[in-house]
Amino acid sequence: RRAEAERDAVQQQLQQAIAERDQQHTASLEEQRQAEAERDAVQQQLQQAMAERDQQHVASLEEQRRAEAQRNAVQEQLQQAMAERDEQHEALLGEQRRAEAERDAVQEQLQQAMAERDEQHEALLGEQRRAEAERDAVQQQLQQ
Repeated sequence: RRAEAERDAVQQQLQQAIAERDQQHTASLEEQRQAEAERDAVQQQLQQAMAERDQQHVASLEEQRRAEAQRNAVQEQLQQAMAERDEQHEALLGEQRRAEAERDAVQEQLQQAMAERDEQHEALLGEQRRAEAERDAVQQQLQQ
């Protein structure tokens, strides 16, 4: 009996130890599940944050490309406008040079015409003086 009672007591202690171990194991499994669930939630938040960051990065890159394209278009328009202005400036300078050359040619022709007129005027005055001198000489001869 005593051996039976001891055996029963040992068996009861063993069953109690097994029950406590099972309870601890169940609690450990529950903690493990909870930790995994928390880890999964954190990982999901991290993936969502990374996806949002990636979207923002893509949007930022697209905005940067648009800004660069717009800047390039404006720069191209500016260069074209400057080239047109330079062409107009060159054309105006050429026109100015032609006008100055024309004015110089006209002025030279005018000076030449004035010099010829002065020569003709001097020649006419000389002719007139000779004619007057001849007339005076003839008149003097007639008076003698």
